[in-house]
Amino acid sequence: MKKLGQMMVVALTTVMVGGVASSTANAAAWHSGTPKALRGNWQRHYTDQGTKIVMHFKVSAKTIHLSRVKSAETSWTNLKYQKVGKNTYKLKGIYKNGELTDKDARLQIVKKNKKLEFKNAWSSKYDYLGWYHK
Repeated sequence: MKKLGQMMVVALTTVMVGGVASSTANAAAWHSGTPKALRGNWQRHYTDQGTKIVMHFKVSAKTIHLSRVKSAETSWTNLKYQKVGKNTYKLKGIYKNGELTDKDARLQIVKKNKKLEFKNAWSSKYDYLGWYHK
């Protein structure tokens, strides 16, 4: 009888510890860097007053760079991201554009059908800034 009691205590302890130790990754948690799904070189073409403009959007493991001819390069560094939907990510970090620096910058990026778009805020008041293709 004493052995049966000891075995039940061991089994119960194993179940309780095992339940605490096994946990899945929290999608709502903030992760360092950028999501692998967004990484790569993206570009967007549009016409402004008869001139063709090409914008490059490069997402690397830790930074994002946005550039176009005759413009200051824009970058986001010290990034953290959170997946908020099937194809939607929120990012936050440091934004730099020329001499302007914002230490609490926020981005929202959506990836659909091998293209992505982003906006410089999480708010629904702001619009996405056009689709970028690989």
